[in-house]
Amino acid sequence: MKKHLLTLLLSCLVGGLVQAQGIVYPAIQGYGGVNEVPFETIKPDPNQQYKFVIEFGGRIDDKKKVSGNLDYAARMYNLHIYAGVPKENIELVFVVFSGSTSMVLTNEEHKKQYGAENPNAELLDEFKKNGVKVIVCGQSMMKQDLTPAMIYPGVDMAVSRFTATTDLMNKGYLLFGL
Repeated sequence: MKKHLLTLLLSCLVGGLVQAQGIVYPAIQGYGGVNEVPFETIKPDPNQQYKFVIEFGGRIDDKKKVSGNLDYAARMYNLHIYAGVPKENIELVFVVFSGSTSMVLTNEEHKKQYGAENPNAELLDEFKKNGVKVIVCGQSMMKQDLTPAMIYPGVDMAVSRFTATTDLMNKGYLLFGL
């Protein structure tokens, strides 16, 4: 019985290690890891234009860690690149509002408010480098007494989350909820 349990345990451990070795970061480096899938039979059309808007508004509990939602969104981008869609055919926009605005604060402001630099700064830089757009809701900024100088460089500011998202949807972007 012990021999069978040991064999099962070792099999799970080796299987987990093999699976962990297959994670890649085809565009957004260090975030949004993608498992290699050598057996897929369905792929997105690399000649199509993919336009997505994702809203982030939930409260961030641990402001000293990279946002799980931002990491997941990086994965969405990386998945399309991994599947063969060229960067120029992907338009991804994040609209940040309400309880999520802390993810787009400058390092200085984040440190002042939460005692640590913005853990999302590197990921925000990766997004900018890859042409991913980030927009923050002006209504949320006003309610939280945030000024444009407190917002991370490269993040755009809209009148509201609603106006930003509906404008993008009218331009053909698909709304994704995470």
